[in-house]
Amino acid sequence: MKKRFLGNKGFSLVELIIVIAIMAVLAGVIAPSVIRYIRKARASRATEELRTIVTAVETGLVSTYAEKYELDIDMVYTDEDGRSHPCGVITNWILSRAQNDSESEITDDKKLEYYSAEQVLSELNAEDGSDYAFFNFTGDEDEPLGYNCASFSGQYGCPGVIVVYGEDGTVLFAQYYNYGCLIQFVAGNGYELVDDEEFVDAPILQ
Repeated sequence: MKKRFLGNKGFSLVELIIVIAIMAVLAGVIAPSVIRYIRKARASRATEELRTIVTAVETGLVSTYAEKYELDIDMVYTDEDGRSHPCGVITNWILSRAQNDSESEITDDKKLEYYSAEQVLSELNAEDGSDYAFFNFTGDEDEPLGYNCASFSGQYGCPGVIVVYGEDGTVLFAQYYNYGCLIQFVAGNGYELVDDEEFVDAPILQ
């Protein structure tokens, strides 16, 4: 028994160094692929959430509820081709009010936006906050919310959202930041992931 035990020497220092070196090489090869996979999965999830938001907004804006309240078209959106469109905008401000059940704070010209925000929360299963704590927002309506959704999300600890809609209730432009990914929607161009190095503000609304 004693001889058998003494004969079990284990790894030498050189063998350990070789094993560690091999593991380091494998990690260097595999890690970028894993990171890209995780990034792709997060971007896919954020894209689906923005699709849900866009659809919910459009559904709310053209619902039977819209027969009572008109669209709040008080801004102008300039598209990538330089064309101007009268528009309204939905941001974290209205989502936070809906999540906090603060309808008493909403004026008549914002009633339809509020209703649309409720549709968004319902579709995201976010009425109580859950993973979408829009009620964390403490700013006011006039702040340029979501014009840089990434920094906005970092400031308030909830997804950054901006949805620009036209006179017929269709969405013209949207940005959404969640899971470390900025997703952008442009009518006619669809959805795309905006790389970190290319983070841009949403178009200025006048």
